[in-house]
Amino acid sequence: MRTKHIRTAIALFCLLGLLLSLAMPASAVPVFARKYGFDCTMCHSNFPRLNDFGQRYRSNGYQLPGRENEEKTILESPTPLALRTSAGYNYDVLTNSGDPDTREFQINGLDLLSAGLLARNIGYMLIYPPHIEGSRGVADQGGTIEMANVMFSHLFRSTWLNLRVGRFEPAYVPFSVKRSLTASPHEIYDYSLWPGWWFSLSEAQEGVELTGYSRCGLNYAIGAVNGAGTSYSGKTTADFYARLSKVIGAGEGQTAGQRLGIMGYSGRSYPMAIEVPLEPQPWIWEGWESPAEIDAAVEWKQYSFYRLGADASLNYKWLNLALQYIYGNDSPEIWGPGDADISFWGGFAELSVLPSTCCVGFARFDYVNAPGYADYDIDRITVGGRYYPIDNLALHLEYSRRTMKMGDDLDDLMEDFATLRLDFAF
Repeated sequence: MRTKHIRTAIALFCLLGLLLSLAMPASAVPVFARKYGFDCTMCHSNFPRLNDFGQRYRSNGYQLPGRENEEKTILESPTPLALRTSAGYNYDVLTNSGDPDTREFQINGLDLLSAGLLARNIGYMLIYPPHIEGSRGVADQGGTIEMANVMFSHLFRSTWLNLRVGRFEPAYVPFSVKRSLTASPHEIYDYSLWPGWWFSLSEAQEGVELTGYSRCGLNYAIGAVNGAGTSYSGKTTADFYARLSKVIGAGEGQTAGQRLGIMGYSGRSYPMAIEVPLEPQPWIWEGWESPAEIDAAVEWKQYSFYRLGADASLNYKWLNLALQYIYGNDSPEIWGPGDADISFWGGFAELSVLPSTCCVGFARFDYVNAPGYADYDIDRITVGGRYYPIDNLALHLEYSRRTMKMGDDLDDLMEDFATLRLDFAF
């Protein structure tokens, strides 16, 4: 079986190599490309990843640096609407888990996007993935507002004061999950024991974020967000974070310059402690008439946790090496009974090869050293590439193997994922 997987991967990469030799000229794509009449390579090295100018443009509140007085608002420019989706063949096989496999052509969701300027130094970003009922050939997608924020730039005419308000991707994630080249997740960003009831660095957050930057390459971000805890009954908290980074050399650390950064996150969570034994069990909720009835049976307590991280984005010619390390420490009550704090660590190393704007190759190794309480470790190897016949269309090829090492007494849980899809925006 393993030999068959290797042969399949080799065949897919041969196909990608053939396509890479058929480069075509680029063309403009939405949303900002329509506004300025530029190619999307103005802001993207290979969409969705930003290049150095794209990073400056985003940090500048969706305004061209040095040309803020010439900018047009959404009422003076083309309708600021765009859509993005992908379609292709997905192969997702899990070993020893009991979960169903996927081997079919699929539509992989849909994003509706709008962004632009409401007025000078006031920009906004809105991303809405609508609800899609999963069916044969269509991946399930829960309807939500992925992002909805307003950015006030250059407060008091200073690049050191820029305020983002609403729902956004916080700056403590140095390598954007929303603009990642890979379909496979970053394990350390998503790591948690109880998904859905816990904290994930990859999720967008609601709150406020103050950012600033200078010409010498120094950048900072501080923020207060809703953070972790259960989503039930509004049990949210005010979590706080900070990030500091420095770029050495010309660029923003995206495709030029060397960027080094550190981050810290301090939060609280609301795990449940059952006070009254009711039937049915509290985690089923069925038969409970109101949130007040649930609150009467559940003791909500706050417990603290924190994350510390270090990262680097290193560039040499058309090579980029992204490095991420994160250490986590949680109160024992978050994970279950115990007296000592729970700690874990992990990260990833991702090498990208960008010989031109029409193609990119990538390889990433993820690792999570789970706490002894969980008694397992996680590693993932991901390789692939993207070819762009035009700016707003990418042929995406990827293979990833995830292994959850369960120790001597249990079989390892493995996932083999491969996809060949077309990713396009219009």
